[in-house]
Amino acid sequence: MKLGNRQIGAVGVAKVAAALLRNGYSVLTPMEDFSGYDLVAEKDGKFHRIQVKATAGMENGKTFYRFITCKGSKKKTQYYGSHVDYVVCHALPEDLFWLLPVKQCRASSKKFYPRSGSSWRILSEL
Repeated sequence: MKLGNRQIGAVGVAKVAAALLRNGYSVLTPMEDFSGYDLVAEKDGKFHRIQVKATAGMENGKTFYRFITCKGSKKKTQYYGSHVDYVVCHALPEDLFWLLPVKQCRASSKKFYPRSGSSWRILSEL
């Protein structure tokens, strides 16, 4: 069964939440879908707002994963530090993560090669 975009996103958020919990963070989720972030991670009194971007695979014939690192379905706008602290990109097939401070997400998309990805332990670096 092929997953739809919302399902892929939900799996990505769940995987990131699980990785944060494994790293000793408390994980908070907003009650609505318009806050600008998917999760809040808290540890030692420090809170981090996280937007999760997930993909179910590489583009046809490509050797990299591409993530849309902006918000909006039609008109794309970039994330700002006033709304999000980090964007976490997650490649479902290989269970790889990339952790980006929001200021590194000025382009509308990012591409990452599998060899540059990390395990869930990268989320200990918040």
